[in-house]
Parts: sequence; C-alpha cells; structure tokens
Amino acid sequence: MSITFEIVKFKKPTKDDLSNLHMFNPYGSIPILDDDGDSTGWNIYMFRADDKGIQNIINSCYAVKMELQECITDYDSFFEDLGFPKEAVSNGDVRIIKSNSRYITISYDDKSKEIEKSRLEKYKVMVQTKCVVLKIKALWNSSENNLYGIDKKRAIKCMPDIENYEYVPVNNSMLAKAEIPFLIFERNRGKCFIEMYR
Repeated sequence: MSITFEIVKFKKPTKDDLSNLHMFNPYGSIPILDDDGDSTGWNIYMFRADDKGIQNIINSCYAVKMELQECITDYDSFFEDLGFPKEAVSNGDVRIIKSNSRYITISYDDKSKEIEKSRLEKYKVMVQTKCVVLKIKALWNSSENNLYGIDKKRAIKCMPDIENYEYVPVNNSMLAKAEIPFLIFERNRGKCFIEMYR
C-alpha cells in the first residue's frame, strides 16, 4: 500500500479566526479568506481533545483549546426504541453494518434489520465537545508526484501549457531548510507527527 505524506505549516489561530467557529467539525476544514474573499492558503482544523493518536499536535503551542457544540446521533436510544435489548445495546452487540443514502442495516445476534435512514433525524442531539483548533497551510503533498512526474523540466516538456506547477521534489536536505514548524501527515496509516529542524 502506498503512503501519502503532506507537509503543512502551523500558526496559532487568531481571535478573529476563532470567532467564526460555532460547531465542532472534525472531518473538514474551514478556509481562511482575505478581504477580497480569495483563499489565503490557510485553513482551520479541529481535533478532539481526547484523541490520543495526535497528542503531540493537541499539546503543541499552536493549538487553542475550546469547547464547541457538536451534533451527534444517540444510537443507544435509537436501538432501544427499535426493540433491541438494553443490555445488548450497552455491550455494543447491536451495530450498523451497512449504510447508504436511504437505508441503514443493523446487525444483532446473527440477524440483520434494514431501517430507513430518515428515522435517525429525531435522535440528533447537541452536546458540548472539548476540542483543539489549529491554523494550517499546506506546503507540499507527496501525491503530486503522480501528477507532475519526476522533475520540473520533464513536467513542462510533457505539459507545455501548464500554468500552475506545484510539484517540488523533496529530500532530507530540503526538509531541513523548509519553513518550520511543519506537520507531516501519514494519511493512509492514520498517524501524524511534528518534526522540528534547527
């Protein structure tokens, strides 16, 4: 399996950045725009404060701790209202095994039941979530290798009309001179770590 790395630069979010945050969204990013409404290249990312896999990020000096509202689904109540035993629900024996835009399939005791997904709406609840917020800008993405080949000359030869050449070959020497601090995401393995070069 291939591994995709992304190198990004940190900044601590400003009060203006934080004033626009009202809901916790751990799966997306919020672009920061300039006065003309154009992208600055910076984005706001949110992480759960109890995410042990990225404690080095959460505890960094660039993270701002917050408590925001999050919309979650109360699956325990949903499963119990469907008639599943309370003990089985609390033990995690009742679970969703398949889902699409219209239906979810629930499994329990070697049996499955298909339910309309719209029935989940009444089980949406708002909760307070402890999180940390970071301001991040992408500097380099290893997946660009697939788009732009081995080097700049080759890319220009293959695509003479290219206007936005983004691929930059990176080696250890270049990393040592890169803008710091930066973050490396090892996406496919769900890990990330901070490297500080001095």
